[in-house]
Amino acid sequence: MQRSSLFLTFALYGAIAALGGCAGHATGAGPILPTSAPAGPISLPLTRAGGPFALPTAGGYSGSMQLPANNAPSGTTMTLSASTSAPVGAATPQVIRRARGPRLPQAVALPTVLFVVTIQVSQSVTFQSAPGFSFQLPAGMSTVNESFFVALFDGEGAQAPLLTTIGPASISGSTLNFSGNATPLTLDAGTTYLAELYEVATGPTATPSSLPSSSPSASPSPSPSASPTASPSASPTATPTVAPTATPTASPSASPTASPSASPTAGTLYELSYGSSYTFGAFAPGANGNVAPLASYSAAIQAPTGIAVDATGRAYVVAYGPAGTEIFSYAYGASGNATPSTTLTTDAHGWGLAIDPATDDLVATDANNNIVEYFAPGANGSASPLKTISGANTGFNLPYQVAFDGSDNIYVVNGNGFGSVVEFAAGASGNATPIATIAGSATGLDGPEAIAVDSTGRVYVGNSANDTITVYAPGANGNVAPSAVIQGGTYDFLIDQAIIAVDASNDLYVFGRSNEIEVFAPVTGSPQAPIRTITGSSTGIAAAEGVAIVP
Repeated sequence: MQRSSLFLTFALYGAIAALGGCAGHATGAGPILPTSAPAGPISLPLTRAGGPFALPTAGGYSGSMQLPANNAPSGTTMTLSASTSAPVGAATPQVIRRARGPRLPQAVALPTVLFVVTIQVSQSVTFQSAPGFSFQLPAGMSTVNESFFVALFDGEGAQAPLLTTIGPASISGSTLNFSGNATPLTLDAGTTYLAELYEVATGPTATPSSLPSSSPSASPSPSPSASPTASPSASPTATPTVAPTATPTASPSASPTASPSASPTAGTLYELSYGSSYTFGAFAPGANGNVAPLASYSAAIQAPTGIAVDATGRAYVVAYGPAGTEIFSYAYGASGNATPSTTLTTDAHGWGLAIDPATDDLVATDANNNIVEYFAPGANGSASPLKTISGANTGFNLPYQVAFDGSDNIYVVNGNGFGSVVEFAAGASGNATPIATIAGSATGLDGPEAIAVDSTGRVYVGNSANDTITVYAPGANGNVAPSAVIQGGTYDFLIDQAIIAVDASNDLYVFGRSNEIEVFAPVTGSPQAPIRTITGSSTGIAAAEGVAIVP
């Protein structure tokens, strides 16, 4: 599948969310299926009208989809099969977190594949919008402390590219529901799509579901392989790549740090991570080694995706759950299993979170609906946003994270496909047009998820698909090469997404999956090692979910 098609495919899966959904998106047929479809393989004619259809069944799973209108050429067919186990040699759940789709919460255990569908179309088809789906789980299957997602692979082998993940599902009893959206979707002929419905345990008391195992249904005969997708052109050779050096081993004592004062010091570091539960801690400026946090918070929060902090030390945590987004705030100095000071609830599907330095407004991204929302400081309950940025002119395409520069310009990183960075003038609202866009083959962007901007205007982007941090000069615009690329060796923490922040001294903080936070002097393109590393049992740091610094 070509990259242009992948962009469209991602949006669809934001609507689908279940494996049968993936099968369904390929279907596109008119009302020809019986109420209960067989396990497959089955071949169906595609008609341009679309309509509601039953999906293939397997292992007690059943479902239906609502297909939109499409441009299927006459005689186009779709072939699919369903099973409760993946084909031999297929990609494993461990790679699901490498998706270019919505980030997932850390699991108590590895994701568990529940239901698998293989999909092929005889001719390329574009649907006007993404279909909706509803899935029925097997009798007796528990959904307590579980979230449900779908992963779509471009192929059946162990190295098949993971195109996207979507979810979580909205759960009603034993039914999983996924809404469609307005984004067009293209499926290419000659490509085999593998969709895996899987569950993620979201709490330590979750009981793994006992599912019937069944042999995979026979897959349809493979179609001719699609032509290899062309790789993006290489960045100009002038781009310096930071050559890693050995990380110094720091062994400071594990003595606890003093209790927090009534107000925080600028540069106080907050981290959000997942161990046996979701926690976040505050560390004194300059913290290094195996040092205890000033305060540690335990939060009964489902699927948090980011953290922001204001000048008073109030921490905000955004969580993306089946009912939408909740943003919790905690006053500085609280500790333990603290009750949130406020809980802002919206029906959006938020991911990124930042504080507008000029107004102290809370700014959140709605990745599924391509919106950035501003809320008043202290917003609580179902408060409406003060303003939004959205519309065709914005260039939003799965906006993940957001950051501000010293002039209060706002930067948003789009995570779909190779991705982009769009910059808006201070005060932008409505269907605003970016004043700059970083995108193209020379940029080195690939599945970007995190963004930070330092006091000089340099832009830092964490790329989850190629394990890099790309740095762009102040004023960068267009298909520009990064001024520096951080990758490899010393930077093995970049496996999975790198979560980043910069402080007032322009030091770069990187929080990855290695249960440590590494701090780098301002990046100039020269080889360097971390100047500080916060790691060890006393820190309480576990798998990364977010990092923020008191301004």
